[in-house]
Amino acid sequence: MKLYNKLLLGAALFSMVSCTEDFEEMNINPNQPANATSAQLLATAQYNYATNIGDAWNNARMGMYYAQYWSSTQYTDESRYQIREGVNQTMWNTFYASVLRELTTAQEIEAENQLNGFENRIAIAEIMKAMTFQTLSDIYGGPVPYSEALSTENVTPKYDNGKDIYIGVLNTLDEQIAILDEASPSFQSGDVMYSGNVALWKKFANSLRLRIALRMYDADQATATEHINKALNSSAGFISSNAESAKFAWISGAPNNNPLAEAYKTRIDFSVAEPFVDYLQKYDDPRIAVFARPLGTGNPLGSSFSPILDANGNPQYVGEPYGLNAGNGNSNGDAKIVSLPGDYVIGETAPTYILAYPEVEFMLAEVAARGIGATPLTAKQHYENGIKASFEETGLSTAEYEEYLKEVPYSESRNSSTAPDLETALDLIGSQKWIAMYGQGIQSWFERLRLDFDDPYTGEEIFVAPADGSVDPDVDMVPFRMSYPVTEASLNGTSYADAVQRIGGKNSLGVKPWWDVK
Repeated sequence: MKLYNKLLLGAALFSMVSCTEDFEEMNINPNQPANATSAQLLATAQYNYATNIGDAWNNARMGMYYAQYWSSTQYTDESRYQIREGVNQTMWNTFYASVLRELTTAQEIEAENQLNGFENRIAIAEIMKAMTFQTLSDIYGGPVPYSEALSTENVTPKYDNGKDIYIGVLNTLDEQIAILDEASPSFQSGDVMYSGNVALWKKFANSLRLRIALRMYDADQATATEHINKALNSSAGFISSNAESAKFAWISGAPNNNPLAEAYKTRIDFSVAEPFVDYLQKYDDPRIAVFARPLGTGNPLGSSFSPILDANGNPQYVGEPYGLNAGNGNSNGDAKIVSLPGDYVIGETAPTYILAYPEVEFMLAEVAARGIGATPLTAKQHYENGIKASFEETGLSTAEYEEYLKEVPYSESRNSSTAPDLETALDLIGSQKWIAMYGQGIQSWFERLRLDFDDPYTGEEIFVAPADGSVDPDVDMVPFRMSYPVTEASLNGTSYADAVQRIGGKNSLGVKPWWDVK
């Protein structure tokens, strides 16, 4: 746990070539961290956060597997819930010793210099810290170091309860939205997400507040409702177009291209999962051609790739069974027998989404369906807007969207013989949200757990257990959390032991997060 306080900041500053004007600010000497500016530290923190939630380890082998977007083509342990402890440790360390430390140091620089607009720059960093703590809490199921995590005096911080972290983060967002001032300067460089646009940071913070409050709704309706209505009534507004989506933009070429693209240059470890392909095809979803590659011959990542057409001259899409044992019929990445991911997620410049506009529309649809507060539109309208936004983001036409909507109409009853019910509405919203969030594996995993949605029209289950079974005796269908890194037991033993007791006495992937009470 000494990583919280004793890792040098310079060790976390990557030497990167220019990717945008913001990335140019990051070309600094990592051995001279004292010379880093707040803008450089913000850019580095955003880079590290995006990499940590978007790479081939945490996103692909955890999030994309657990959301059943992808299957493993050969090395199947993670898809059957065997974790790699070194990867888990790195994920934990990156959030705490890199992202949070970089943001805190940026704030300290701003507080010391107090140049014009420093309040905005501190608030932006604080919003990112709030998001990082909530992400940590969700990944590890609730209790994680929070209130004492960044203390320079305490190398054994306590683990705060998940609910306390959520309330703290929601209060922080409320405070930072109030502080942000569009009339004052912000970051002139270093902000890869929003280029210092204060109005967009307010929208992002308010949209993030809605995500967090909705996630806790089943566990604490009173607190969730309070913050949902604060978000609805805030003058900050919400992310309201694809152009306003919070994302980290990559460029062509290492080291600043999409980390999934970089991984795919040398190994084809992932295919599109059968449950995802089957559901897209079940309702004739044209987004399948964007999300997945058709079966074909030649280099699937090169210009020589040639689709294998069916008898009617159409491209074919085939998902790989999820959770096969290694050697038991795996595709080994053979594009002639299984569909591989499309450039929408693994392209060099494919962005890492942090909170996208379609998700906001589906959140508002859920708020309306639950009757929590006064949303701008009806549940049906927000649901349709979410699908339309996803089609626009994937480059599909209005005509294609309108045709698809006939396949997946909004109806709060399973069929004409049943009365309207909330569960059907949540199945509708959850299933379409899942499709629209393709690529955002970690957040989609959380939403799979929270909404526990089925096919809204048939009631059939969408997700499956690993085909050859889970290797974790505590997990059947899907892990509910990531286990704490094993080093915590020795480096922060008392706090770790207390946290494990509070989640039921075992550091298990089978322990539900505190907000998952369905």
